[in-house]
Amino acid sequence: MNFVSIIYDALAIFIVINCIKKGAKNGFAKTAIQAIGYIFAIVAALVISRICASLIYTTAIEPMVIEKMKSSIANAVDTESVINGLTEAVESLPAISYFLFDFSSAAENLINSVGLDYSEIAASVEESVVRPVVEPILETLFFAAALIILATVVSFIAKGSKFVNDVPIIGGFNSFFGGVFGIANGILELCIGAFILDFIISAGIFPEYFSEEIISEGFVFKRIYFAVCGNNALI
Repeated sequence: MNFVSIIYDALAIFIVINCIKKGAKNGFAKTAIQAIGYIFAIVAALVISRICASLIYTTAIEPMVIEKMKSSIANAVDTESVINGLTEAVESLPAISYFLFDFSSAAENLINSVGLDYSEIAASVEESVVRPVVEPILETLFFAAALIILATVVSFIAKGSKFVNDVPIIGGFNSFFGGVFGIANGILELCIGAFILDFIISAGIFPEYFSEEIISEGFVFKRIYFAVCGNNALI
């Protein structure tokens, strides 16, 4: 069992236990509203992140990337000079780290491409090398931002439900059912973590720490991750 997968499991257990404690303390109504609100917040954040990431990439980043690549390989005469030109183009892009992009297979794919129109080469590399990295990063950023905003709104609404705890019938079962819904909140927080982790894995960032192979070696967190991000994901 990988040490990193042990950390994933330990964090997952800690998060659930902590949510149970908070749920029992906050009471049934507030915890229930948070659980239901977080479900809507997650779905809404996913939709918002995908729409915004695609829009920003298509309208702003993609044209800039293709233009830089076209200008860098316009005078290329062989595969090696094409690769060098593409590498220089990516390195010159603002706010983008070159180490995120993998050109290891680009040479093989471009062996028969020299002689083609350089705009076709640039478009092909943009689609196969740059887009798979940049779009997941944008999705992660938009997802995190949207979720923070929506979760803040949910928490604000949940705070207004404290008066329900004063109802005698509910008050008697307050801590117990608060703890039950605390479990749901813990699972939802793990789902949020799984979504963000899936974006990171898709971008290929630090694969020695973030990969499906490492997650699959665990026992607890992998059940959440593959339930929401696997081939047969629930969402």
